[in-house]
Amino acid sequence: MPRQRQGLTVRSFQVSKGSDGVPRDIAAFAECWNRGQFFAAHEILEVRWIQEKDSGLQGLIQLAAAMHHLSKGNLRGAKTMLERSVRRLCDPDNAPCALDEAALAEFARQLHDRMDTCRPQQLIESRPLLLPG
Repeated sequence: MPRQRQGLTVRSFQVSKGSDGVPRDIAAFAECWNRGQFFAAHEILEVRWIQEKDSGLQGLIQLAAAMHHLSKGNLRGAKTMLERSVRRLCDPDNAPCALDEAALAEFARQLHDRMDTCRPQQLIESRPLLLPG
């Protein structure tokens, strides 16, 4: 059930059903994301992405980087990372992930669309919380 925070809808995304447990790096990513530690979230998945080169992982990394840019007031950097993350999170060839990449891509699109009308802190607070299923 979405909740309202400063005029923006905040959602919680569940880990995809049917996963045989959540990989530790994805769980750590979610924990850092939920705490607002976006740079750390980005770093956690870098090692795996370097090995696997999965577009979905890269999209998650770029979404976390966009949020980090927002937290530093770098709107241009945030917009660029949001645009890149949407393309990668929507790639049909992505490996299965414990997070709902399509829902996160939609969040990134909405965030991008609101950047000219909301303060960075409002946008950061509108992020979905990533919860275990």
